[in-house]
Amino acid sequence: MIKTIKTMYPLEELLTISGVEILTGYEGGYVCFISDMDVCTDGSGPSHGDHYHLDDTAYQPVLNADEDRYIVIPPQIRMNVDPVVMGCHARLTNLITGKWWSAVVGDIGPDEKTGEVAYCLAKLANRKVTANSGDDREIYLYELWPGKAATVNGKKYKLQPAG
Repeated sequence: MIKTIKTMYPLEELLTISGVEILTGYEGGYVCFISDMDVCTDGSGPSHGDHYHLDDTAYQPVLNADEDRYIVIPPQIRMNVDPVVMGCHARLTNLITGKWWSAVVGDIGPDEKTGEVAYCLAKLANRKVTANSGDDREIYLYELWPGKAATVNGKKYKLQPAG
């Protein structure tokens, strides 16, 4: 699927993380990859029994994984495109069902991992997941538009430069 996307649009490889090819185009204004889906409970909401829960997110003010539809990106994406990534518009698509949801880039994860989303977004994409069990199928398309501030469900987010 990612090869099809690469041939249809002027995209090039930005980097590969744990076998997941991350593509970019339009002078860094578009980034996409296909990955599995892990669940993030970080932020001001409850932990849902997640042993790795943190009370903070990279986006400030702190997001709530039960309310804010956010995706988590590895730091290499944030560092390797020029437009601002944190707070930018994103989208998660389940490639099996074809359903998609708008999101915001709201957190930075480990540098060796792709495919992590807020608890509320994960439950929309696959109601069977829990805070401790995501979906290991590589059927989720992650897209982000660096430099374009996100508006999700009427809530406006601001772009937040690194550093």
